[in-house]
Amino acid sequence: MEPLSVEKSGERSVRAYGIYPKASFFNHDCLPNACRFDYVDADTEGNNTDIVIRAIHDILQGREICLSYFPVNENYSNRQKILFEDYGFTCACDRCKVEANWSDEDKEGDANEEEVDMEEDSDEQMEDTGVTEGDSGADFPHAYFFLRYMCDRNNCWGTLAPLPPSSDGTPSRIVECNVCGNFKNEDEEIVTDTNDEDGLDLDD
Repeated sequence: MEPLSVEKSGERSVRAYGIYPKASFFNHDCLPNACRFDYVDADTEGNNTDIVIRAIHDILQGREICLSYFPVNENYSNRQKILFEDYGFTCACDRCKVEANWSDEDKEGDANEEEVDMEEDSDEQMEDTGVTEGDSGADFPHAYFFLRYMCDRNNCWGTLAPLPPSSDGTPSRIVECNVCGNFKNEDEEIVTDTNDEDGLDLDD
């Protein structure tokens, strides 16, 4: 895929295709617990065609690791259409089971409405459902997922995942967007561009 371009309203086109046999075994979930990173355009020496799968949050032992085959902001109707036409199946994940009972108007505006209200509602929803940060055994409310794990850069719609832990095993508090490459400090709630001279110091 082309790098994200704000000037193109986030539109990206395919530049090449690759076959990754092992990665093809990952199943889809509309609220994934992992996401894919590639660094084809990274300014590094050597082979940049590898892809990296990172967990978005803690995953309980025995739970399947799933990716989303497209940006998580897609509404129910679009998700079902893409999955059926491109992948040959109808999704019955927990999110789809909930949204299948919504009205057409709800389905059309689900992501937009939740994104607007998520800051106000996420704490209340987490309390009502018994979800706490790091509690991967529970299904995250939609609003909380969008607030916590979706990039807030304009027209990006990427997914955020933590950087690898430090050498002593300490989990990173820095998350990276798998589309635009921006970094976010979970403690400071700051989004910075990787090319920004005043950007985040990843050694902190």
